[in-house]
Amino acid sequence: MTVRLGICSTAHVNAEVYAALLSKLSDVELVGISDENVERGRRRASAVGTKAMSRSELMRSVEGVVICSPTAIHGELFDLALVHDVAVLTEKPLATSLSEAKRLRDRCDESGIVAGMAMPVRCSRPMIRLKRAYEDGTLGDVVAVSGVNRGRMPGGWFTNPELAGGGAVMDHTDHIIDVVRWITNEEVEDVYAELDTRFYDIPVEDVNLLSMTLSNGASFVLDGSWSTPLKNPFWGDARVEFVGTDGTLSADCFGQRCTHVQDTKQDRSVESIYWGADPNIELLRDFAESVRTGRQPQTTLSDAVATVAVMEAAYESAERGEPVEVDTSVI
Repeated sequence: MTVRLGICSTAHVNAEVYAALLSKLSDVELVGISDENVERGRRRASAVGTKAMSRSELMRSVEGVVICSPTAIHGELFDLALVHDVAVLTEKPLATSLSEAKRLRDRCDESGIVAGMAMPVRCSRPMIRLKRAYEDGTLGDVVAVSGVNRGRMPGGWFTNPELAGGGAVMDHTDHIIDVVRWITNEEVEDVYAELDTRFYDIPVEDVNLLSMTLSNGASFVLDGSWSTPLKNPFWGDARVEFVGTDGTLSADCFGQRCTHVQDTKQDRSVESIYWGADPNIELLRDFAESVRTGRQPQTTLSDAVATVAVMEAAYESAERGEPVEVDTSVI
């Protein structure tokens, strides 16, 4: 059965990737793209051979949408999807505040619609292998976890605190927090955060280091900074390492890369080319199957609320200069 999907807003940097992949997936029809920027929406729709539509027209025409708007607009798009009983896969984070994230989760739970968050790192083959090894007991008892998810500073609305809710913390901590929760089945209980703006003249933080404690007592440190140079040949990284009583486990989501050097009279460049399996394809297949069967996506809105709870605690910690307990009661 063909699933009719659409993309609601192309403001997020991943929207073009999702559009290209959805247009090629079997058993999926990319019905259309809506965008608050009409001309941009037309260009993006034309590039993948689909229609540019208004939000309401798109919602009336599809079974599910991928929301790629600025974070502060997620709420109104969720509300519109609920009116039309349309399934939702939203870009991260779910909301700019914990209270709004909980509101969206609770409304979707009450309505029974299919709704989840786009967390492609869970679909990474290295991460899946690490999770299997963890569950097999290879590690013993985990005592420490470290992770990095550094990237280029994306600019645009990502540096507008009203639209994004913050800076690098909002953009680049939830992938690793989510995957560590998924692998360990533990929650983040407290966080101490050091934030600063070191690289760019922007009104939000571009550096962050979070020191956390998991519910089993293990330490968990994460660097989610926008510290990758803009001219770096690859966008960034997503890696984790687990230290246990019986050994260590590690995974690098984008480690399968080769270097391509081009040196001609016209151009000289170095590219870092990722050749591994694209986790975004599995993310979108999972969402399409969720719409088809009515089950929830792999990363639920409760998972999304959990990551927002950690990020909100991180900002409070940075302001107070001390560790802050994460509100796990909302999860």
